[in-house]
Amino acid sequence: MATKISFADLTHTGQLVSANVIPLGIAMVASYAKKALGDEVEFQLFKYPEDYNQYLSHTTPRIAGFSLFAWNNHLSHEYARRLKAVAPETIVVFGGPNWPNDPPVQKTFLKKWYAADFCVEGEGEVAFVELYNILKDNEFNVDKIKRDRIKIPNTAYLTKDGEYVKGPILPRIEDLESVPSVFEAGLMDKFFDEHLMSIFQTSRGCPYQCTFCHDGASYFNKIRRVSDERVKREIDYIAARARAPDVYIADLNFGINEQDIRTAQYLAAKQEEVGWPKFVIIATSKNDKKRVLEISRILRGSVDPGGAVQSTDPEVLKAIKRTNLPMEALLEVARTAETDGAASVSEIILCLPGDSKRAYLKSVKDVLDTGFTLIRSYQFQLLAGTEAADQAARGKYKYITRFRVKPMNFGYYEFRGERFPSAEIEEICVANSTMTYQDYRDCREMSLTVEMFNNNGIFFDIVQFLSKQGILRSDFIFKILDLVHQNKILSKFYKDFAPEEESNLRESGDELRAFTLEPGVVEKYIKGEYGINEIYKYRAIAVFYHMAELHEVAYAAARELLREKGLLDERTEQYVNELQRFSLMRKEGLFDMNGLSRGEFHFDFVKLLDGNFASLPFDYHDPRGIEVEVYHTEKQKKTIMAYIDQFGDSLVGLGRILNRAHIASMHRSARYTGRTAERENRVRIAEPVEKARAIAGPTGGDQLEQY
Repeated sequence: MATKISFADLTHTGQLVSANVIPLGIAMVASYAKKALGDEVEFQLFKYPEDYNQYLSHTTPRIAGFSLFAWNNHLSHEYARRLKAVAPETIVVFGGPNWPNDPPVQKTFLKKWYAADFCVEGEGEVAFVELYNILKDNEFNVDKIKRDRIKIPNTAYLTKDGEYVKGPILPRIEDLESVPSVFEAGLMDKFFDEHLMSIFQTSRGCPYQCTFCHDGASYFNKIRRVSDERVKREIDYIAARARAPDVYIADLNFGINEQDIRTAQYLAAKQEEVGWPKFVIIATSKNDKKRVLEISRILRGSVDPGGAVQSTDPEVLKAIKRTNLPMEALLEVARTAETDGAASVSEIILCLPGDSKRAYLKSVKDVLDTGFTLIRSYQFQLLAGTEAADQAARGKYKYITRFRVKPMNFGYYEFRGERFPSAEIEEICVANSTMTYQDYRDCREMSLTVEMFNNNGIFFDIVQFLSKQGILRSDFIFKILDLVHQNKILSKFYKDFAPEEESNLRESGDELRAFTLEPGVVEKYIKGEYGINEIYKYRAIAVFYHMAELHEVAYAAARELLREKGLLDERTEQYVNELQRFSLMRKEGLFDMNGLSRGEFHFDFVKLLDGNFASLPFDYHDPRGIEVEVYHTEKQKKTIMAYIDQFGDSLVGLGRILNRAHIASMHRSARYTGRTAERENRVRIAEPVEKARAIAGPTGGDQLEQY
């Protein structure tokens, strides 16, 4: 009889589906194991806790495998320990990146997460087969294996008396084609729904050594690839079944190889053929500007050209072993947003080793002035398995850290009729030897300002105009931070932001864990009383409910900057006033798709919008007045509804949409109405006639009139 094996890559579902991608990693391990072991094994894969509980209610697997990520570590262990309590013979295997580097810390990890019989590190495909064969050779007797201290490749465990045993590290897989396609094997079919985003991988490995990243380890330095033919087949397979609108490419540096151009071309063709995917989410190559730009052009408007920097300070970059694209190359990447209709994306991490308030604000200024329309400012998370989280780095940079419940990663779940709470806890750095806690708080205010007033190109139209007047985007954002406290509603966001964030932090992870297990506490996290991502919360409230106040502050900043430069004359003020009104019409009540909004202007905002506000507005001035209405296209409506279906319309869901979607593409379109529409229609009819008359000449003109 086949050995029953379950693989669970669990996601929290307390508020919404947190890790909302199909479980590619465990499926690849299962696919390889099935090829190697054949009919002697029987696999079942799981993503949702509810689905896993239903399976466990009537089945006890011989081996229960769990993925090990920062977003499901506790949830996996809660199921594992409950399963072990009722079925001690079940062998529990953990595997994934949330595994420390230091052997003493690895030993502590195994003591803390005691339900795991074995932990597998590195690539899991070959390692799991090796583990299975050793288990089989020893009649699945875990006690015997541990008593004999058998060293299992890529695998660590504790013996009965607490001794730490770790096997040798296997070479990485040379040929990724040796892992059968999880899609063609049918392993992903059950996961195609409206919540889980499809994900596929064309390459594995990363040549860079960033200390804050799991994949910066030398183990992953060489890149392995699959063939173009396999990529095409998998895209075809997904496109025929996907229900969520977007797709994620799991490569760590998409654009690093010429093959990635061909992948982008095939995806673009699939978009033309079936209208999927709406957007393509990628981590772009860090040093291959030319291909990144080409991919952006190919997937016009549906991929966000990226240029993550994490910091632009030379000392910080040296400390984290990172090399960025030159600033002029980043500038070119960011500019593609102006022509492709996409968001250009960059990332900064606050409080990295060697970071300071000066360095962080300079990084923000540098990235703003390259023109990136979406700048994610992350907090420095000390991830297990990264060099930056090692004991040596902690001592060198004198981190001051706090613990918090990871936003959206909590809920109540069931195991065989028993209901239990679970929450994931993460450690973040809030000060170090070069950044005080107060400096950190000041930087967080800037992070909030960038999210609310820069990201998704929310004020791209006025920024374009200011740029033509010689005013930097960073001047605009920094001026907003100066003025925002004068706005009664938005100033309250800033006033509440710091204490709310601080209330969710604890000095001890154990103290926070005990708190989450108290009756009713996780319920409060689910309701949003605790633990919500504060920046995303306030951004969602502002964008969906206080767009007028955002415009008030942003345009006050624009006027003040123009006034300081002596540029706010009557004509400029008229344009700024009308642009503020037009912009608000397009963006206020963004997901209200029922009504039309009309207005009269003296600048042709239809043509300016068509050109992405790249032209000088004064060339489009019309003293007669231009009647315009704004509306959602059918394509925009379908996109909005797809995201609401995927994430819901709660505050948390709206925040997730803002974080994941290309929001600027959902701002209302514009068209002429009333007498302006009639006038434009006459022009469109007259233009071909005038052109034909000019071509025909005097004689031909007579014939044209007769016609």
